[in-house]
Amino acid sequence: MTTSSTKTIAGTGYSQNVNSFDAGVEIANKAIDKSGLSQETLFFLFATPHHKIDLLMRGIRSVIGDKPKFLGCTTTGLVTNNFLSYNGALAGGAFISTDTTFYEMFHEASINDREFDAGRSLAKQIRDAHTPDDSSILFFYDSVKITSTEGPIALNVATSILNGFYSYFKRWPTVAGMGAMGEINLMYPCEAWANDVMGRQMLAAVTIGGPIKMNTIIMHGTRPVGSYHTITKAKDSIVYELDGEPALDVIHRLLGGNVQWEDFPLLVTLGVNNGDKFGEYKEENYASRLCLAIDKEQKALIMFENDLEEGSEVQLMQRNIDFNYIPSQVDKLISKLEGRKPFLALYIDCLGRVCSFSGLSREESLEVIKALGNIPFFGVFSGVEIANVGPRVNALDWTGVLCIFSEE
Repeated sequence: MTTSSTKTIAGTGYSQNVNSFDAGVEIANKAIDKSGLSQETLFFLFATPHHKIDLLMRGIRSVIGDKPKFLGCTTTGLVTNNFLSYNGALAGGAFISTDTTFYEMFHEASINDREFDAGRSLAKQIRDAHTPDDSSILFFYDSVKITSTEGPIALNVATSILNGFYSYFKRWPTVAGMGAMGEINLMYPCEAWANDVMGRQMLAAVTIGGPIKMNTIIMHGTRPVGSYHTITKAKDSIVYELDGEPALDVIHRLLGGNVQWEDFPLLVTLGVNNGDKFGEYKEENYASRLCLAIDKEQKALIMFENDLEEGSEVQLMQRNIDFNYIPSQVDKLISKLEGRKPFLALYIDCLGRVCSFSGLSREESLEVIKALGNIPFFGVFSGVEIANVGPRVNALDWTGVLCIFSEE
């Protein structure tokens, strides 16, 4: 699907072909629709772990030439205006092409055990490139440090990347991003890529500026239930105690004793309120933290992120996606454009929100598409989402981050 304006063309394409080169050819033919490309072309490319990324790129280039540069990562599934799947071999993407310089690409080849340093290095690269202050940043990283088939699951932590970034950058532009996830059980390794540089444990980023602007909004799916609870013992990504009691005992009680410990992973969500503790509930002030696994012996929660520290106050979050809330969030995002013309929507959506895992009656991402109308749409399913929350940027769980690209 391709759309054009006076300056910019954009399009999306996908393939279910298991052959990576042939899948690239199919994606290019669907996305570009024979329209001419500018030298300034950015292609967001995503694929399930089945694919060889270099062959995907080669297939796309065989159709559209060498002008586009690619940015992306492994995903569990794709959604476009007319397609949705999170099963089998999948690949696809969206492109932006205009006649004026609007992006610059950056990467860190390894974030393994150096997330903070990688984030700081990324910030320095962007500063050294004299990136304009009004530029936005979009980044993707490999979130799976150790797969379930390689040993005890371990994750690369987005919070540490962001802390490293802010230690050098000292301010927060508009930021969106995701942690790559190959499938729900974390069995497969993931990759990220910045054009022809690709691999595991990688961080890939792009700045967006010039004639193109990226605006974002979070699609929340949880609400706090009950009072605040204080973390009284924690280390790294493990929460041992809440209010002086073993964490699993407290959560079990809060859930009415009806949910077994074994069902806590990918279900139990803790929320951190970045706004007024006793003020009116505002979803934009909340960052959700999802349980990855449990430690039965120590009665502890193992979380996706490592920023829940001793002394942090959290609330148990109830999953509650109100489909009537989606159009109002889309309208709020459109109002941020201030009359600019939207030409592409990119949606980063938590895999846990799809019908197969959430129990929702219909796919939430399709409701987002409906609310957007005829704007070309490309979505990917993620393990971790990144977006601006209150005064800073946070790693998120069980959310969707909607990005709209626009021009004058």
